[in-house]
Order: sequence, then C-alpha cells, then structure tokens
Amino acid sequence: MGQIALAPGCAREYETIYILEPSVSKDVADALATRIADVIKVAGKLEAVELWGRRRLAYVIKRQRRGIYVYWKYLGKGETVSEIERQLRLSDPVIRYQTIMLRNNVPLDSVAVRPEDIDIAFKLPEEPEEPDMTRERELGLDQPLPDRSRRERERDPDEMGDDEDEDARAGAGAGAADDEAEV
Repeated sequence: MGQIALAPGCAREYETIYILEPSVSKDVADALATRIADVIKVAGKLEAVELWGRRRLAYVIKRQRRGIYVYWKYLGKGETVSEIERQLRLSDPVIRYQTIMLRNNVPLDSVAVRPEDIDIAFKLPEEPEEPDMTRERELGLDQPLPDRSRRERERDPDEMGDDEDEDARAGAGAGAADDEAEV
C-alpha cells in the first residue's frame, strides 16, 4: 500500500488515544505526556490534549478492569506516529493505545491552537476502587434469584394440581391404547 505524498509545508492530522493503568502515579503520567509532547513538537504541531478520566473497560486487559483514558490530537508525519507508538510500547503503565489518521495534507500554519487545549499537566481523577471481582460476581451468582417465573405468577395455584392429574390420566390412557394395539 503506497503512501500519498505530502505537499510542502503540510502534515497529516492524527488522533492517538491511550489507556493508563488506574493506579498510575501523577509523576509517571506527566513524564509520559512530556515525552509524547516533545516528540510531537520536534516534527509536528500539537492541537489538543484531553484527559478523559478513569473509565470502566469493556473487557479485562492485562488484568485491569478500569483505565485512565488520554486523548491527543496533533499534526505530524509517519515518523512522528512511529516514535509516539514506540514511547507508548516502552511505557509499562500503558494498557492499550490506538492512532488514526484524520486528514491528509493539512497546512501547518492554518491550524490555530489555544494554550489551554495543549496543557499536559494532568489532574488524575481520584475515585474509590471497586471491590475485587470474584468468580460468583463475574457470573452474576451474587444476585438474589427471582421469586418465581412469570408463567408461574400468572397461573393460579389451584390449576397446578389439575395439570398433574391430567398428565397422569394422559399417561394411563396412552398405556391402555398400547395394550389394545398389541392384542
């Protein structure tokens, strides 16, 4: 698959989202953010950085059920993306990351950036930890069982005895029919 050549003075616009372990310290998160910002500033332009906060993961990743989501939007070239992803791979607290290209041939001078959009001093959310997930809780066995099924609630208690009698009579009748057929 060939790459489309960039026009002079232009770059590609990318988004990178990465998920940090929920127990990561502020110092480690800030150090990683600084390294990524430095990579972008060398060969591109940082547009926006957002801390999306601690969220529940759709499925367990590296034994983690929650993660801290961080969003980056920037202009750069393929080498910039490669170096950012290398930094994310080398960082232990990073659970997952994904980069997508939004636009091609974006003029570097046409993008206006507000200083508050590129503030990388994150304020990590403080949330209480969830209780440990036990096998019973995972399977939903810690929930109380419902009283009765809907079908049983709609039926009268008097009818229940009649059904058993009908079943017994039907079984006896079927046996009698079998006896007559053998004779």
